[in-house]
Amino acid sequence: MNALTYEEFVQLVEKYKILPFSEFVPEYPSLTAASVNNDWHTGTVTDPWLWRIRIVQDGVAAYGKFFRDKACFIHIEFFPIIRSILSSDRTVEERYKDGLISRTAYHIYKVLCEHGNIDSRNLRKLTDLNNKENKKEYEKSLVELQNYGDVVITGAANQNDEDSGWSSMCYQPSELWLSSMHTSPNYATIEDAKNRLIAELSGSCSDKALKFFTKKLKL
Repeated sequence: MNALTYEEFVQLVEKYKILPFSEFVPEYPSLTAASVNNDWHTGTVTDPWLWRIRIVQDGVAAYGKFFRDKACFIHIEFFPIIRSILSSDRTVEERYKDGLISRTAYHIYKVLCEHGNIDSRNLRKLTDLNNKENKKEYEKSLVELQNYGDVVITGAANQNDEDSGWSSMCYQPSELWLSSMHTSPNYATIEDAKNRLIAELSGSCSDKALKFFTKKLKL
C-alpha cells in the first residue's frame, strides 16, 4: 500500500464530507487509517500531521473536536449545515442565556470574537485562564465550543523560537473563518440541514456508520 498524498486526503474529505482524524466511527474511513504507511511527524510533504492544518488554510474543510473529544474534518460546503445542527440553529448568546453554554466557554468565545485567530497559549492569557488550576476548565470549555461548531482550529504556532517541540493550536470563531473563506455561515433551517445531511451520508455510509452519525447529530 502506497503512502497517502495530500491530494488523495483532500479527495477523501470531498467524498465523505465528514472525515474523522482517527478511527472512532465504525466501518468508516479516517485520516490515520488511510495514511498508515505515511511518515508521521517528520515535517515532510507526506506527513499527515501537517495536513490537518493545511486543509483548513486551503479552505477545503473545517477542523476541530466536533464529536465530544474526537477531532474530525468537515468539508466547507457542509460545515454550515452541520454547524446549524450542532448548535440547534441558535446563536452563542441565545444558548448562554438559556444555560446551555458555560460561563467560561462564553468568555473564551467573546475573547476570540474580539481578537480573531489566536493560539492557545495567548488565548489562555487573554482569558485569564493561564494558571495551572484553570487548565482543565479552559480545555473543557474550548472543546465545548467546538462541539457546538462555534470554534474551529485554524493553525499551529510554535511554542518557542525554534522549530522543535509541540505547537500551540490556533482557534477562531467559525463564523469568522467561514467569512474569510467567502462562505456563508448560515443554512436555511435546521430541518433542511438535517434532510440534506442524511441524504449525503446515506450515499457514503454503512448502516453502522450512518447509525453513529444519526445518534451523535440527532438526525
